[in-house]
Amino acid sequence: MSIPTFTVDASLREALTELDREFLGIEVEIAESSDDSDRELSLELSELSSSSDEDSDDREDHFLAESLDVDAVAASYLGEESAQAAEPAQAAEAAPVEAAAAEEITVNCGCSKKCLDKFDAEDVRLLQLNIAEMEKGEKELVILGLLESSKYSTDTTTHGKKRKKQWHRYTYQGEEVCAGGFRLLYNIGSKQLKNLKKHLEENGLVPRTHGNVGRKPKHALSYDTVSAVVRFLKTYTERFGIPQPAPTRGRAGAPPTYLPASSTVTSIHKCYVTSLEESGIRAVGYHTFRSVWLDCLPNIQIMTPRTDVCSRCEDFRRRIQEARTEPEKSAACDAFKQHLDATQAERDYYRQATLKARAELDACTTLQQQLSQPCSRDLHHPHYTFDFAQNVALPQSARQEGPLYFKAPRKVQIFGVNNEAVPQQVNYLIDESDTIGQDGKSSHGPNAVASMLHHFFSFYGLQEKGCLLHCDNCAGQNKNRTIVAYFCWRVIMGLHDRIELSFMLTGHTRCLVDGCFGLLKQKFRRSDCYTMGQLVAVVNESASCNKAQLIPGSGLEWRAWDTFLAQHFKPVKGIRKIQHMVFDTAKPGIVSVKASLDDTYSDVEVLTSSKDALVAAGMPPVLQAPGLSEQRQQYLYNQIRPHVPEQFQDELCPKPAVHVSASAATSASPVEE
Repeated sequence: MSIPTFTVDASLREALTELDREFLGIEVEIAESSDDSDRELSLELSELSSSSDEDSDDREDHFLAESLDVDAVAASYLGEESAQAAEPAQAAEAAPVEAAAAEEITVNCGCSKKCLDKFDAEDVRLLQLNIAEMEKGEKELVILGLLESSKYSTDTTTHGKKRKKQWHRYTYQGEEVCAGGFRLLYNIGSKQLKNLKKHLEENGLVPRTHGNVGRKPKHALSYDTVSAVVRFLKTYTERFGIPQPAPTRGRAGAPPTYLPASSTVTSIHKCYVTSLEESGIRAVGYHTFRSVWLDCLPNIQIMTPRTDVCSRCEDFRRRIQEARTEPEKSAACDAFKQHLDATQAERDYYRQATLKARAELDACTTLQQQLSQPCSRDLHHPHYTFDFAQNVALPQSARQEGPLYFKAPRKVQIFGVNNEAVPQQVNYLIDESDTIGQDGKSSHGPNAVASMLHHFFSFYGLQEKGCLLHCDNCAGQNKNRTIVAYFCWRVIMGLHDRIELSFMLTGHTRCLVDGCFGLLKQKFRRSDCYTMGQLVAVVNESASCNKAQLIPGSGLEWRAWDTFLAQHFKPVKGIRKIQHMVFDTAKPGIVSVKASLDDTYSDVEVLTSSKDALVAAGMPPVLQAPGLSEQRQQYLYNQIRPHVPEQFQDELCPKPAVHVSASAATSASPVEE
């Protein structure tokens, strides 16, 4: 084995010469070089061994050579200043020596026999890397197996005395190696190897377990501490919580209790700490408080701000929270449960309608035929849903400019009709210049809804004989005399044999049309869109179920359905309480209505004129879109045009035909959504 050398200056050499040889346990040789300014100090560790007649383990334990920290020795005798002065030169000279020593120790065990020299260095290095990749438990099992197979079976030593300790003969690739070589090969220290041998002798070939396994830590929480957290949470929930009558659908366990959305775990923990300041009970930290909450009371939850609840749900929760006696609380819970049961029944009815429509469509044999006549395909259960989405604004950029947030860009309304049996959704895109009213007004009225539904059934419907439609309870759009009269008119005109219209309960109106709107909005927010043509492309690319339809276009015309139908139909009394309506050719001019699924239908006559007079009246008159006002045109030109790329400016924000003063254009109020 080569002896590492270190070059030191004269002052350092003199300081090291004063070291007591017995104190360091080394032999010191000082050899002068040909250069008087440099000296070489050679340090060689003496091989340590002890002889024992009773234990032959001493033959195994050859200490590996360890490099001395010359810098540490110099600092202790010369002071920090001299050590710092010598540090740069020593580091530069010692670096290649240390690298050579690190490379050498991987193949040299340090014993006089040099037992590892007989093996290929690459094989040794590969074994060391494989052992280093093992987990601690895997590595110990490997070494325990090697120790078990390397035991000496004799009970006496070579001197004929009784053996007190088990002796092992270490081998690698069938060749015997020393203890130092074995530790080097398997990357294990002498103390760990000693402990493994002791464990093997006492317990046999089984994995070791840490001594703390199964013990209770000194800082563990006591039962009283955990109980105090649970009692506080229960008391806090009784005061501020909103209990639910039943568990969330699809989940078992206790009914959840919602804390106000304004609460946070941090604020509740602060209240907990404050309540225990004078009681003398230990207060746990935030993370422990949160863990106890989740483990012991998972049914207590903080309501999220996005939770969509109806006004009746909130009213029932408020009544439960404010109840002072058990009968009051019981009555409020029963009423709340009845409301939720009715909501769930309506949801199940909606799902069953969708499944029935898909099953009927799969069994239809004439679906591939192009039928243009209404009521010509033998389908009775197609399921449609329709609704308005929140409007979008142009220009739209994925890198939205800040000033646009304070302005009123050009608005586009979106009305969707979803054929849930296919499924496919037609999204009608209505620019604010093409609405029935000026500057985007009357875009959500009954005339607009009836005109788009009439266009959908004419160009995108299945030409079915009967159908079921679901929509929300919005009185201005769907639940009004015009829409009811329109469906009654369709049946009388022979466009459908039967139509069933169902209104979903307020606050519980999520359906497939909303899901398609969500896909559309996701694509829109990540796109650059400056024209209606680009918006059409965004809608068509958002999902395979989405299809865009521009207005005006493809035969769609706004018509005055309200005034036309008012001449032949009268309103249904108490329409706000009605949830289901049926229009049938067997009862022309009569609407069958009921308030809930459990009720029975009652007939209401709405036709005020004769059937022949209605048929002779034909279609309602066409309404022309008035377009944008002069002030709105000037506002878009002055305020929005600078934010639009030049190639799209004339299409989105053209120059107004009539000049309006800049002050009037700037003060033009934005169009309400």
